[in-house]
Amino acid sequence: MRKILSKHDAEKKAKRNRIILGLILIFIMFFSVAEYSFLNFNQNNQENPVIDKTTYKDFEFSEQNGYWILNKDGNSFIFSYNPNEIPRINSIVNPIENYQGKILYLISNSSIAESEIRVNIGQFVNGIINVEKENCEQNTIIIKESSENKILQKDNCVYIEGKKDDLVKVTDEFFFKLLKISN
Repeated sequence: MRKILSKHDAEKKAKRNRIILGLILIFIMFFSVAEYSFLNFNQNNQENPVIDKTTYKDFEFSEQNGYWILNKDGNSFIFSYNPNEIPRINSIVNPIENYQGKILYLISNSSIAESEIRVNIGQFVNGIINVEKENCEQNTIIIKESSENKILQKDNCVYIEGKKDDLVKVTDEFFFKLLKISN
C-alpha cells in the first residue's frame, strides 16, 4: 500500500524530484558539450593538420585543405595560390582602404575567382552586388577571360583579365597587390 501524503509533502517531494531531474539534465548537457568540444578539437587536429607553410616577404601562408591562408592585421584571407606559385603582373591597384565601408560592384566570368573576391574583400565592404554593366564611378571589379593575363586599374574599376585557367591566379595576384604583399 501507498502511504498517503499531505498536499504539502506531495509538493515538497515533486519539487525535490524536479530539482534532481534538472541537475541530471544539466549534468548531461554540460558533459555532452564538453565531450563534443574535445572530440571536435581532436578531429580538427587529426583531419585538418597544417600541411605546408611558406613565407613571402615576411608574410606567412599556411596551406589547409588545398587553400592558402594568410592572417594579416587581424583578418584571415584565403587564396588558391600562394605568392610563390604565381607570376608577377606589373600593375598598380588602389589599396584595400579604398573599398572599406563601400558597396562593391562585381562582373565575373569565373565563379571560383568571384568566390575569392567575395570571401576576401567581403569582410571590408558593405556589400557586393553583381551587375551587368561596368560603372567606373563606383568601386567595380570586372573579371573576364582574355588572351593576356593582366590587372588594370582605371578610375574606380579594376579589370582582372586572363586565360580561363589563369583567372584565379590573376585574382590572387590582385589581392596580393591590394594587401601590399607584392608590388
